[in-house]
Amino acid sequence: MLRRFGFRGNSFAGGRTERHAARLPGPSRFRDALEELGGIYAAFGRFLVWRSDLLRSEALLRLRDLRARVAPMPVEEAAERLRRGGGPAAGLADALEPDACWSTPARCAFRSVHQGRPVVVEFAREAFGEGDFAALEANLKLIEADSFRGALQPEVFTAFRAWMRLSSDLDRERSYLESIASAPTLVEYPKLVAGLSTRDFLVFEWVEGEPLLKLLARQSPEAVRRLAECVLEQVCCLAALDADLDPEALVLKPDGRLAVRRVERFLGIPAALAGACLKYVSAVLASDAPTAAHQLVKLAYGRTALHYESRLLDALSNLEPELKVNVQFPPVAAIFESNWRALKRLDLPQPLFLDILHRNLVAVGYWNAELARPDEGRIADALAEAQWPVLSRLLRTRTSDLFSREVASDWLIGAGLLLFEGLRQASRLADQVRQNEVAVGVDLQTPPEEARKIRRTVRHRVLLGMLLVGFLISLRLASSVTGSWQILWSAVAGCAAAALFWIVSRIE
Repeated sequence: MLRRFGFRGNSFAGGRTERHAARLPGPSRFRDALEELGGIYAAFGRFLVWRSDLLRSEALLRLRDLRARVAPMPVEEAAERLRRGGGPAAGLADALEPDACWSTPARCAFRSVHQGRPVVVEFAREAFGEGDFAALEANLKLIEADSFRGALQPEVFTAFRAWMRLSSDLDRERSYLESIASAPTLVEYPKLVAGLSTRDFLVFEWVEGEPLLKLLARQSPEAVRRLAECVLEQVCCLAALDADLDPEALVLKPDGRLAVRRVERFLGIPAALAGACLKYVSAVLASDAPTAAHQLVKLAYGRTALHYESRLLDALSNLEPELKVNVQFPPVAAIFESNWRALKRLDLPQPLFLDILHRNLVAVGYWNAELARPDEGRIADALAEAQWPVLSRLLRTRTSDLFSREVASDWLIGAGLLLFEGLRQASRLADQVRQNEVAVGVDLQTPPEEARKIRRTVRHRVLLGMLLVGFLISLRLASSVTGSWQILWSAVAGCAAAALFWIVSRIE
């Protein structure tokens, strides 16, 4: 098959290169071959989309049109699996629509109706076996084109295996959806319908909206901005990444909010590196190259390594930027792309989450670049503009958490324990004084200035304790009332917090 598209390899069956394929450039023939072979070959093509660390921009722009579609399962089989599962979900079988919502190598989904509302029933497909991966690697490694050599290395196929395992079962997908459901986000993620999902299928609400892929094809600035917010929010707020960011799975709702219809491959950022990941993205947005290099090495190596940082900075200084013909690439995405390529020159094993992080950020850069018009000046940088909406949502979330009933209760419990310990220590000191184990004396030689300093410190600490008690009480009252009283007590708590910071800064 691949020989028909002009790729040499002794193991490929087929005859001479077809005439229409011979006239196409190599990236187009590569994309067409993977799409026509389908199955695991098409999935590998999806894995390579936006991998600018492995391929040049010409190949990336061709691969982005690849659709890893497979024939959907028969609707009768889907209905039978629902009935076999029993329970409330069995009633969805009779209302299944005949056409699948989506059919990918890992999932197949159908629309149905539950209590008068449209829902989606998603099934997992059988995973590819080791024989399929071995055959894919053996065949593609015979391609002799230099432009694809970087994408056909053993470590790339190993990463592809790990990428495919992200969608190996539905339990993993369900756990991510349940975790995201409790987090207020700018982007709406699939909402599971309570009591219907099982180990064999997931049921979540259907979301109406215009597919983002169509909006991007029309070069909509709003679509690019929403996509940038989605990518940054996953890094900053969720500490998880969509490992198969597909605009076809995203829709823009009538209210202007971006919604995700499927997330079959979600990948969490390691908890120990979530802070470093946030600092890395912030450093790039702030154009702080040394800090970005420091955090990037920490993400790749797992800890700080000065020799790798110096090598990374050397690689960045010697990196030849790719000249993208007729493309006005945004500056922030260009920095992420350069960092990614420079990191590949170091002898460091690349964690999958770090590749996915750069892949999603670079993808936004390419969609952003298509907004440029020949008669206009410089385009807006979508990633830079998305920073404030995401940061604003993060601050609002953290502030609202502070005034929640649960957090206020925790603060009061902690304050009570601290007060109890203080009383216990005071009682113990009083007992020691009564038993003459501790003597209280006055140093008459203390200089006046030192005495005033001691009295001022004592006053500050007493005032600090009073403000702390007032802050905790007002915080508790703000969480237990509503309306104007809640606003009043919240304002009192805010003033007390500001006074606390001021008093702490005054203590010597």
